[in-house]
Amino acid sequence: MVTPCYHPVKGGTETTVRNLAITLNNNKTQTDIMAFNVNQDRKPKWQGKTEKIDGITVYKIPALDWIPIKHSNRITSGVNFIPGRFINILKNYDIIHFHELELSFPFFSFPVKRPRLIHLHGIDYNFLKKHHTSRFLLKHLANLYISISKQMQKNLVTLGIPENKIVYLPNSIDTNLFTPQKQKEDNLLLFVGRISPGKGLHILIKSLQYLKESVRLAIIGPPDWSVNYYQSILRMIEKENRKGKHSIQYLGSMEQTELVEWYQKASLFILPSFAEGFPVTILEALSCETPVIATPVGGIPETVENHETGILVQPNDHARLAEAIQYLLGNKDVRFKMAREGRKRVMNEYSLGIVSKKLCAIYKQLKESF
Repeated sequence: MVTPCYHPVKGGTETTVRNLAITLNNNKTQTDIMAFNVNQDRKPKWQGKTEKIDGITVYKIPALDWIPIKHSNRITSGVNFIPGRFINILKNYDIIHFHELELSFPFFSFPVKRPRLIHLHGIDYNFLKKHHTSRFLLKHLANLYISISKQMQKNLVTLGIPENKIVYLPNSIDTNLFTPQKQKEDNLLLFVGRISPGKGLHILIKSLQYLKESVRLAIIGPPDWSVNYYQSILRMIEKENRKGKHSIQYLGSMEQTELVEWYQKASLFILPSFAEGFPVTILEALSCETPVIATPVGGIPETVENHETGILVQPNDHARLAEAIQYLLGNKDVRFKMAREGRKRVMNEYSLGIVSKKLCAIYKQLKESF
């Protein structure tokens, strides 16, 4: 599996890659990982290393920014880094499974004649529609494409990728780790995700002013590229805490084993994103029997069925978001019903065991057709 970033960098894709690799190895499908050697800010280092993480060989490849400015896909077409030597490593494997729409590894590994698939965890559909070079590269750098949502499948076909080269495989989680506990903390709201504008955390903080009762909001996740946005969120938190009505805690990033405790005790999980692929955080919350309030973007409506496992609110509407929060906090029976239905849905459709078996079938199909 080849991914732009890996441990200790934390994020949805990094978690998915880690969980799948561990499960595949446990099921006798030898899987190693390759990533760029980057720091927590995702800046590449011109030195590589090989290490063992979770018993898996992880190749950290050195890289350089070929344009030493802020990354812009308008300029780079998704090929952001110049990697050091890595091609000879890939030749030792039967299948190369790329993750994300960061095309540096797929582009520079093109001479390696192995079955290749690109696992798309999110796409900027409007950007790809307008920019021919990025679209051309995406169409010609893989034999097969994994789409994590049915909406993404449709978008990829519209972008010119043949339907028979796209397979649907949703994200998954370890339902043995993310399990419910009986006791919930009243009025505890939880946000988990990168501190980036697209996740809509500022909308959630603004919505608190409309709530009648006091709440505690826990925010978990690493800062993203935008330092200015991160600083603005810290100021918003400080300002809201000074008012004295609500309590907001920013807890930084956490390992899964720490994170699960917050899902278990939260009354509600809230993700007011402007755009998404198929966020694993929603699956983690539902698996812990925590109802979700989110926006109907990307693959979210495929998991969060409105008024069944949670409530969907349009993006950028803090007043409506507050209404949904107030409604669920005030209706414990509705929350409990959604919680049970959410856990059941994740167990049946999004458990790591089920999805990893489907992935092995995809590998077999790809190898046989190559």
